[in-house]
Amino acid sequence: MTTTSQEALARNDRYIREFVEALHLCPYAKNCRESGKLHRRVLLDARETPSALREIEALPDESVEVALLIFPHARADGIESAREFESFCADLRPSLSKFYCVAFHPDLPLDLRDAHRAVQFIRRSPDPTIQLVRASVLREVRGSNDGTRVVDPSSLTLEQLMAISAPISLSDRIADANLEMLKREDPRRLETLLTDIRRK
Repeated sequence: MTTTSQEALARNDRYIREFVEALHLCPYAKNCRESGKLHRRVLLDARETPSALREIEALPDESVEVALLIFPHARADGIESAREFESFCADLRPSLSKFYCVAFHPDLPLDLRDAHRAVQFIRRSPDPTIQLVRASVLREVRGSNDGTRVVDPSSLTLEQLMAISAPISLSDRIADANLEMLKREDPRRLETLLTDIRRK
């Protein structure tokens, strides 16, 4: 099935607003979009990817925090499965100097056995999509959650001391919160929502 750039962007709009933002799956998504620092581009031919990445990396640092490359015709380009698309994304990483990238795909599984498996369901976008996040933004976000604490170690148990020396990372805290939310919100209802968005 062919699709236009406008149709792909409309599906992506719904995915961002009705799923990611509505369920608070990413605490930074709405602010990034509303501040104009979300850059989206539909690629109707996967061969355009290298030039698109070069153009995005050349944009001023302050203008883009997150970029989305949307591939509505990935299957026609020979990228058939979610696994193949993840491999396609992984092959792009060495060419990036300013961004980290991760693959989103409509065929990623619904698996809520633990928080890290659940992340795949959250990345079930209506079209195969590569998310680029500026590396400096990730460093800033992660650093802002590393507060300094002064404690008296003699008053703590061994377990408490271990928790302080190896605190839960920001990404792990978000993943744990998202897993709890997905379970509360009825995963099958959310799966139906994502299917509906994909069909539009």
